[in-house]
Amino acid sequence: MNITMIGLGKLGLPVAESMATHHKVQGYDVNLGITSDKVYIRRSIDVAIEQAEIVFIAVPTPHDRMYGGETPASHLPVKDFDYRYLEDVFKTIKENANPDQLIVNISTVLPGTLRPMVEKYGLQEQFIYNPYLIAMGTVADDFLNPDLLMIGNHLGEENDNVKKLIDFYSTIVKIEKHNNRPHIMVGTYEDAECCKIFHNTYISAKVGIANMIQDVTHKIGNSDPDKICKALQHADRVVGKRYMMPGMGDGGPCHPRDNIALSWLANKLDLGYDLFKDIMTSREVQTQNLQKFVSEYCSNLPICVLGSSFKPETHLTDGSSSLLLGHYLLQNGHHVVYDKELNDTSYCYVLCHNIDYTEYNFNENSIVIDVFRKYKTNRKDLQVFYYGKS
Repeated sequence: MNITMIGLGKLGLPVAESMATHHKVQGYDVNLGITSDKVYIRRSIDVAIEQAEIVFIAVPTPHDRMYGGETPASHLPVKDFDYRYLEDVFKTIKENANPDQLIVNISTVLPGTLRPMVEKYGLQEQFIYNPYLIAMGTVADDFLNPDLLMIGNHLGEENDNVKKLIDFYSTIVKIEKHNNRPHIMVGTYEDAECCKIFHNTYISAKVGIANMIQDVTHKIGNSDPDKICKALQHADRVVGKRYMMPGMGDGGPCHPRDNIALSWLANKLDLGYDLFKDIMTSREVQTQNLQKFVSEYCSNLPICVLGSSFKPETHLTDGSSSLLLGHYLLQNGHHVVYDKELNDTSYCYVLCHNIDYTEYNFNENSIVIDVFRKYKTNRKDLQVFYYGKS
């Protein structure tokens, strides 16, 4: 099939290149410096979509830079995402696309966003909202191995466009109807909007709950947060296993900003409560609790935060809770460095990634604080402390 991807950033390019293993894929992005040996990159949208059977939209729907999660954000006035780029693409598609082309948006939006936009440009008969559940660092793998496909259209019906999209995906991913994997949800735009963004905020809530357990066990003593959360992983009606790992706060380019945006939506809809603001507040207070623990043991040493990215599988620092920890440490007068090759000075190392640090060459007479409680050593010149397991 002839496929076009509009937006070749962190999401669009790896997805487009995965599609290109089975189909002819063209792409367009305002960044003219993007290159690919799998995708035919065009210099204008009209040329890119001219021959396309399906046009995918993966443009950014950014938030204010102050709301990323790298610094405290829950106290700021809540805001919706910025849809100017998405609106520009809708306008261009209206001017250049033909009625037979299927238009599929995969960019994140808040519930209630797409219907008025789609109706404004008269695209109801050819538009689908199909957000992905993809994590930075594993974009291609997550795209090729989905556990859930969310497909939203104007009336929530399984029409020819829905069948066309599912047939397209069946050429790339394995769809096992007898095992219901991936689960395919067909609904309205609003169904898909809610499913996508509440998936993200549910993950944030799980991380917050795991860290709440960690805070409690640290204060009461004689209790192991890892043992508790491992037990809860087997309570199938409560949680699944993923993300139920006490340690650093939730991060990344999606989750913190999604909760701030949902906080705005809670106010708009007059729900009477704002769980999403509480999730962000708990994330920040949990990081402050960790900061107090680090400060207690590292008052006389410079601090080296190991793991500045928001998770080990990527170098991205968007929404990094490690940087948030550094923010609070700096506020309290500490000297902080990140992921640097260090001189022979003694440091207080804070291990912020859930990885094996056994081979790391810690400087002599240093302190090691392991947020994930895994590091073990026989070195007599190191003091090792576990947060949450007092």
